[in-house]
Amino acid sequence: MMKEKYIYRKAMRIFLCFSIILLISSCEDLFEFELPESNSIPDTVFPTANFSYASTLEDFKTIKFTNLSAESTIFAWDFGGGNTSETKDPIFTFEQGEGTYPVTLTASDANGVSNSITIDVNVVEGPFQPIILEAGFEDNTLPDGSGDGRDSWRKSELGGVIQITGSPVQFGSQGAKLPNDQTRVGYQEIAVEANTNYDLRFWYTMLDNSSDPWITVSIVGVTQFGPIDSREVATDGTIASVTVNDTEDPSTYVEQKLSFSSGDNNIIAIYFFNGPVEARLDNFTIDVGAEGAVPPSAGFNIAQSESNFLEYSFSNTSTNASSYEWDFGDGNMSTEESPTHVYGAAGEYNVTLTASSEFGLTAEFTKTINILAPVTADFTFQVDPDDYRTYDFMDASEGAVMLLWEFGDGYQFTGMNPSHTYEADGEYTVTLTAYSETGNTDVATEKLIVSQGFVVQVLNGTFDEFTGTTSDNADAWDMTPNNTVKDNDGNEIPSPYRELWYNSDLNSYIDATYCGNEQPNSTSDGAFENGSKTRGAKFSQNCRRLYQLVQVEQGVEYTFSIDTRSEAEGVNTEVFILNTEITTEAGIDASKSDPAIDSYFDITNDFNTDKSMFTNTSFTFTASTNQVVIYVRALNAISSSTEVFLDNVKIVEKE
Repeated sequence: MMKEKYIYRKAMRIFLCFSIILLISSCEDLFEFELPESNSIPDTVFPTANFSYASTLEDFKTIKFTNLSAESTIFAWDFGGGNTSETKDPIFTFEQGEGTYPVTLTASDANGVSNSITIDVNVVEGPFQPIILEAGFEDNTLPDGSGDGRDSWRKSELGGVIQITGSPVQFGSQGAKLPNDQTRVGYQEIAVEANTNYDLRFWYTMLDNSSDPWITVSIVGVTQFGPIDSREVATDGTIASVTVNDTEDPSTYVEQKLSFSSGDNNIIAIYFFNGPVEARLDNFTIDVGAEGAVPPSAGFNIAQSESNFLEYSFSNTSTNASSYEWDFGDGNMSTEESPTHVYGAAGEYNVTLTASSEFGLTAEFTKTINILAPVTADFTFQVDPDDYRTYDFMDASEGAVMLLWEFGDGYQFTGMNPSHTYEADGEYTVTLTAYSETGNTDVATEKLIVSQGFVVQVLNGTFDEFTGTTSDNADAWDMTPNNTVKDNDGNEIPSPYRELWYNSDLNSYIDATYCGNEQPNSTSDGAFENGSKTRGAKFSQNCRRLYQLVQVEQGVEYTFSIDTRSEAEGVNTEVFILNTEITTEAGIDASKSDPAIDSYFDITNDFNTDKSMFTNTSFTFTASTNQVVIYVRALNAISSSTEVFLDNVKIVEKE
């Protein structure tokens, strides 16, 4: 009997196991679906296979392959003879030596969609094929799989690092961007063979809103002239260059070739920079060129005379040329290397330089100049001693034939030296626009505080001062301001902030605690005003701060306000009104009731994906001293996806 029960229990266990297996199988069938799911968006961007290759300097038979595929995550290489690889950027040695070898790359995405390309790889013992790193400015394309698209193009001695753009691009998903402030450059040293001809190719585009648009791409002889530690040395060491200025379609890239001989150099540098125009570059390539003479490159810069607006000097920047022919566009010519020409009348002229080499090869370059009489706007003012709301303005402009005054309260005046009475106390920006005889204009502005009593002045609370040199826009909020800034005309002037505060102790504390740059970023993504974005400040790291000392009246109640926008939820912005300068954040971290704090506000509601939507935050405080410190931080702003944007910082007496 016991044996029968045992057999029964065992059979039941087997039955239950089979039942569970069948149930699981049925559930899998029940929940199984074909991709894509209902309401999903189909994948319409399919893989594209592509690659480049170059022999290594040590062995011409060893080839480095650079994967240029798009929308792909899986790679299958076939080098022939049964040799394969699944590495993204493989290195393979063709032991048979010189010859042509068909190499196939199959690139696939995660959905199993594939694309293949076969390229005949020429393995030949000859001139070394140079390698340009991050040639297309794409992420993760360095040999070790890292890189942000611009790591190989840095040279701080020459200028700031290039920006990266996602639109427009010529290849892939990224390109290089040069803003119009001319502060950024691209520079990369590469190995070449001496006394060898090369062809450098690149794609470029630029906006069409500049009166003098251009990009120069140069080859610098590092072996001969290095180390390249300044722009002057880079210019003196240039062995070839090309200047381009096609602005016909800013959304479409144009290809350009620069042929050069390496001469006595086995290390050269690709060095590019721009004129006063926003420009983009993409997809640099370099190949061994044809033997023989290298054609010249034509280029020049233009400068208008300060004493005669019809006189222009032309500075020749051509390379590999021995003779020159200038056409000034008004029927006059010159064969000087860098001539000066006086035009008979204002107007628009196409200036063309034809540069010729000793071998009879030529190149042309054309620039358009629009001659306008120069004008400089300037004025002074004084307050009427009998009425503090009445101001007398005196013109100090040069070269002006007409003046337009805007007093900042809606009223205007055309003429020389107006007097204007304001109807209410407040802060007003007076703008003078001066016109020259040819319609050229210049603008001067002054900020007036119309008040019979004390008015709090927050310096550059709109972040719109010094917009000509955007890197200086945030200097009013740096706890260790520079000695000088550049005004909107590009003139270097003493910093209006350096004598007011310089908190190096707090700067050192933040460097040691967080990261090495406490100054806020200057950004074009400020708050909107009259339908257009203005400049603002940005926190892209948790060490960034707003810092400014402001004079107030002790015991007076004030209203503080600021516009902010965070890129991600949960990124809060802390605003402190301090009654003294601090040297560490230990006290304010420990307690928001720290004696150094007159007021504290935590902004937690400003997340918005719409870049036009800023949140205005305001609160009141009573000043316990005659001087306060505006101190703002966002400790969760640690990357480009968690940035915080700030604008329009104000302190006014509470009504």
